[in-house]
Amino acid sequence: MYQENFETVDDLLSYLGTTSMYCVEKENKYINFPPIPVMEYFQSESMIGEYFDGNEYQSIEFKPELKDLAYLRTFKFEDLTFRGTIEFRSVCCQPICDCMTVAAFHLGLQEKLHELDELLQKDHVLYHHGYTASELRQMFTYDKLPFFVKENELYALAEQVVGLAEEGLAKRGKGEEIYLKPLYSRIKSRQNPARQMLAARDRGVPLEDIIQSYSELD
Repeated sequence: MYQENFETVDDLLSYLGTTSMYCVEKENKYINFPPIPVMEYFQSESMIGEYFDGNEYQSIEFKPELKDLAYLRTFKFEDLTFRGTIEFRSVCCQPICDCMTVAAFHLGLQEKLHELDELLQKDHVLYHHGYTASELRQMFTYDKLPFFVKENELYALAEQVVGLAEEGLAKRGKGEEIYLKPLYSRIKSRQNPARQMLAARDRGVPLEDIIQSYSELD
């Protein structure tokens, strides 16, 4: 996550200069190489990488070009990809039957950014405990909630946020609110696909069966 707000284009460019390149596409070959700071990459006369030819990896030498900047990945929550799409990285992989929840959730909140900002500014369930958003994200990668988070309050906050997304989608008038149903179900049951997958693993369910369940359409 970004640790500071960018005020100017120069601020953003300065930050991007600290990120690294690790892949590029040339002559229809997708080339990987060890991460290298972007400025160092473009100052290099040549680079050594590898590509998969369909059978095995082959070494290849290539020259950095300015157009390679299109392949820079910042790995931030919201990123403009070289395909010209906006990528939201703030969600984990969803089961196929629920895949539209991701787009609907973000699209709805984009319509209610002011209200969302007000909600989080006043929030004391997650924020205002002395931790940055990045630190909070790291805390939530563990099985147990952070010590200061009360589960009932957390799910109440989650329902408020999803409610804002629903209002935003309703404002668009396209019936897209239906895609948020899985999120309400998860809030009600206090479960999610990740928890269910880990529980299945602990019960000894074969990994192939867990993967299969993710591919089911209903």
